[in-house]
Amino acid sequence: MRVQRYVALTTCNGRHYSRLVELFARTDRSSSRRAVAKAGGPPARRLAEVAKLVQPQLEQVETRIGQQAAAFDPAIEGYVVYAVGSRGKRLRPLLALLAGGATGKIHSGHVDLAVIVELIHLATLVHDDVMDEAEQRRAQATANARWGNSLSVLLGDCLFAHALTLSTDFENSNIGRAIARTATTVCSGEMIQTQRRFDLNLTVEDYLRIVQMKTGSLFSAAAELAAVISEADPDVIAIFKNFGFQIGTAYQIYEDCVDLAGSESVTGKTLGTDLRKGKFTLPVLIFLRSASEFERERCCQLVLDEKVEEMIELLKNGATNGALNESIAAGSDLIREAQRAFDGVAPNRYTDALFSLGDALCDMFDQLRV
Repeated sequence: MRVQRYVALTTCNGRHYSRLVELFARTDRSSSRRAVAKAGGPPARRLAEVAKLVQPQLEQVETRIGQQAAAFDPAIEGYVVYAVGSRGKRLRPLLALLAGGATGKIHSGHVDLAVIVELIHLATLVHDDVMDEAEQRRAQATANARWGNSLSVLLGDCLFAHALTLSTDFENSNIGRAIARTATTVCSGEMIQTQRRFDLNLTVEDYLRIVQMKTGSLFSAAAELAAVISEADPDVIAIFKNFGFQIGTAYQIYEDCVDLAGSESVTGKTLGTDLRKGKFTLPVLIFLRSASEFERERCCQLVLDEKVEEMIELLKNGATNGALNESIAAGSDLIREAQRAFDGVAPNRYTDALFSLGDALCDMFDQLRV
């Protein structure tokens, strides 16, 4: 077995913050030297095409996730079944499997990783719904809507703990440690976001740090640790780590834009929760950055009064600054930046699929433009 030369894995890198902030001033939308595929249809169809490459392994992941409930006490097994049973996009498992194929041969270790990162994600969703008092997730009632906050918080805790327990099974103990650190980072990001609710001093850089912690770090772990499991060279591992980091950060920006501009009938979840809870996401911060004192006061009053629809209209209004479209462009720029990093990786069908995954996410952003 190759001797690993890395030590710290999936740690947040402060150098990314200023670099990502710079992207918001970018006007250069040039593509990578690798051609950006133009073929395909709606984003959901393009994602499905990407997933076909690892469909057998994704089905293994799905089966394994469903089997996890049996590891719990029979008295709570039904709650776990409910929490893990609603199938989402499974982007984190998809990223882990594609990164595994891009750096070697996909095997059971990559499937294990995919299961673990998805369980951590599901745990965060249970907790998020409690924090946001959301009533619907993936077109079904949330756990807190069905059983209350107290039980739901404990359910999320159980999922977190179980995911960390599974991570100790890797022969390479550094992988389990990295997953545990990532879980800590995710929770810390959520805490900082909650701490900074209704904070008019929150900056774009503060926001980026939060989303990198609560979302980017788990995407980063999925891609980086898949390369570690493949025993890739350290330089290649670093490329995949950064790719996941930027894709995850962009995806959170997308989710934040959807919360303002999406449709509940399409997304299957409660929207507008960020504004109602005083979470200032990128569109709001971009608006506030250039707003007059009168506009800032009006914005704050709309948030306090929970007049979400009126606030959304402000963010869409090109006569002010088109903050929603600017946020969409920033998220797309992050994805293109991530794709350019693959110019230094030997191409294969899995790296091409990862590139196409980025294209599909850009298409998802484009659908939100106003």
